Amino acid sequence: MPDQARYRVLLTESSSASAREVLTVLGRQGHRVDVMDSGGLSFTRYSRWVRRRHRAPAFAADPLAHLDALRHVLREHPYDVLLPTHEQLVAIARHRDEFAGLVPGLAVPRFAAVRRVQDKADAVRLLADLGLPQPDTLLVRGPGELVARAEQLPAYVKVPVATGSRGVWLAADEAALGRIADDPAVREVFAGGGEVLVQRRVTGPLVMVQALFRHGTLVGLHTALRRREGVQGSASAKESVVLPDVAKHLARLGAALDWHGPLSLDAVVDEGSGEVRYIDLNPRLVEPVNAELAGADLVRRWLAVSLGEQVGPIAEPRPGVRTHMLLMALVRHAELGRGRRHLLGELTRAVTQRGWYTHSHEELLPIGDDPGGALLVGVVAACLLVSPGLWRRLAGSGAPPHALTADGWRQLTRPVS
Repeated sequence: MPDQARYRVLLTESSSASAREVLTVLGRQGHRVDVMDSGGLSFTRYSRWVRRRHRAPAFAADPLAHLDALRHVLREHPYDVLLPTHEQLVAIARHRDEFAGLVPGLAVPRFAAVRRVQDKADAVRLLADLGLPQPDTLLVRGPGELVARAEQLPAYVKVPVATGSRGVWLAADEAALGRIADDPAVREVFAGGGEVLVQRRVTGPLVMVQALFRHGTLVGLHTALRRREGVQGSASAKESVVLPDVAKHLARLGAALDWHGPLSLDAVVDEGSGEVRYIDLNPRLVEPVNAELAGADLVRRWLAVSLGEQVGPIAEPRPGVRTHMLLMALVRHAELGRGRRHLLGELTRAVTQRGWYTHSHEELLPIGDDPGGALLVGVVAACLLVSPGLWRRLAGSGAPPHALTADGWRQLTRPVS
């Protein structure tokens, strides 16, 4: 795996935190990075590392139109590597052979494997088939069956295709189950003959797992604990950890799927048993800066796998590496209804490097080597200080532009004519 090679890289979207962090790693390594851009304010908006922005329809609104724009760009512009930074990987996998002919570097698994990961009901069955630990989970097919599952409470209810906190609800009592059963997204799943998950809540810290595979073989791994929660279930602070059982679990999972490319999982360390229990699978690489600072080398390895190069033994990340996302912490205060005093306190601790910010690195918007991020932090902070209730408009209530919606999933799973 050559250390000094510099590549022309295209990212499939520009708005997500994952795209921003992949951009940060690539920019620091000296690669030329362009992005597909659906407009609006995004985490990459003011970055000096973006060389060119190619306009594209929002993936969430129309994944097939987004793919058409991506095809056009790849035909008109020479790139060495295409990195799907969010659920565009799902769509590209549907047309894997075609896109492999458009760009030299692409690491995408077969669509049959992607289906088993992207659909949460299929993912539950996959983990069960492989004997990998997960919370007690039931799959239900109708509202009456859902409201009858009070023995699972407290539990998370999840529709088959959901992103982040959208399409996921915590039910604490039977009344909450009834309200969730009446939600339009849940009713739509049942009307289409689909299944909804009822997953017993496990108490313990959230673990964010990132992995990279080369034709079913695990070639990269990193795990981090979510030390502070951010807005809408995100992480505003992480700390790298080493959990030996995870590597064994991932090796089994990757081999069973013959996975090729990135894969991320969320898990909870059960505070009762100490066992890692997997709660979500994502066919992408999620927020890799903590992994990079800990020495996991995931982005460089992703480039190598995409280009068919050898990657060498798995790097052993260092535990105890702390990172933070100031922006996510600020919006989280507003989400919880905290006032200006809390927002100013958070900003003060960040500037003076006190509290969690002691010996911690900013991972989302690293102002030191990419100063444009300061403008985004400043705009968000100013808006929240004027009116903390603006967090709803800043965070958004619908699907983000880079996410795969249920309608988009139906488009991608229709038989090809």
